[in-house]
Amino acid sequence: MMMKYYDNSIIVGIDQTIFAQGVKVPVKVDFSSVPHLLIVAPSGSGKTYLLTYILGQIAKKSVKLILADFKGIDFIEFNGCPNYYKHNSIGEALDLVFAELQNRMETASVNSEYAPIYFCIDEWSGFLSSLPVKKEQDSYKQKLANILMLGRGVGIFIIISLQRADSTYITGRDNFGNVLGLGTLSKESISMVFNDNKEMIEPKSRGKGYLQTDGKPLREIVVPMLRNINDTKAVIKTALSR
Repeated sequence: MMMKYYDNSIIVGIDQTIFAQGVKVPVKVDFSSVPHLLIVAPSGSGKTYLLTYILGQIAKKSVKLILADFKGIDFIEFNGCPNYYKHNSIGEALDLVFAELQNRMETASVNSEYAPIYFCIDEWSGFLSSLPVKKEQDSYKQKLANILMLGRGVGIFIIISLQRADSTYITGRDNFGNVLGLGTLSKESISMVFNDNKEMIEPKSRGKGYLQTDGKPLREIVVPMLRNINDTKAVIKTALSR
């Protein structure tokens, strides 16, 4: 029996250097080979628009999409969808994904086929900061680190957005194969996620930034325009209701 092929490549932007010459060249990340994506984007940099663009692509694939939105504002139209979690229910969503990781690890075999799961967490740092007990924070950070380390092998992929990169919130930063920074990043964020190329990072306007993928040169990107954002959100809503 042939193994089912899942396309885990996602367009995250357009190459800005080539775009300046009037040519649109999509910049893709392939989670099958380089898993997980960390997005660092301060307020006003276009993070929600970028996430909508990415989620719209994932929603069209034969995968399971789970969205955890701490603020519960930017994606409020998804209220009521079974796979949409907000505020402190992010912890519930993480527990479910972690349990699925354990299940897949225990039942994996040579012929195992797992439909990919994409778990997107918006404002992860806000969720952790809301937890009053450090032990609880550390527990969730460790679960996330385990998913980052082991998820690729069983088709579980993480997308996390933060306004500011800080080691306080991320355990296992090196397990993010793809890092994308939008807008004007703080010195701390640059040092944490783009340390090897920090001299090259300059402030960017809304919707523009940098992508670093393991083993590849730093690329400047522009977030593409959505033809119809309402149509895209409708597709996402359907995926979150599956």
